[in-house]
Amino acid sequence: MRIRGAVRQSAAVVVALVAMLTACGGGSAGPSFEEKRDRHLAALKSAGDQGRREALAAQRSRLAHGIPAAASSPTRDECEQRWTAGGNQEKTAGARDAFIGACASFPVPGLPGHAAAVAGAEAATP
Repeated sequence: MRIRGAVRQSAAVVVALVAMLTACGGGSAGPSFEEKRDRHLAALKSAGDQGRREALAAQRSRLAHGIPAAASSPTRDECEQRWTAGGNQEKTAGARDAFIGACASFPVPGLPGHAAAVAGAEAATP
């Protein structure tokens, strides 16, 4: 008789464990890989857009103060300072680099791509 009791007890434990695991795993598994990737790419694009807007604002300010067009685009160090001064937090890996890269690579007036960069920065304004 003792063996039957042990088997029943073991079976009850197994059934309880299966029920617990089913209950824990039955909920939503969270966002899919594609959703995570899409959010990450959107955050990088947003940081890049913000970097271009900052570069355009800095360039326009410099031109308004009489600085020659060839020296009107912000440097990498200036873009890093703008990131820090803006109180930006890196919401996703690479957001800071996307911001600084877009900011520091903004073309100077007269170079190919300047008009497209200005149009892109203005179109990305929230």
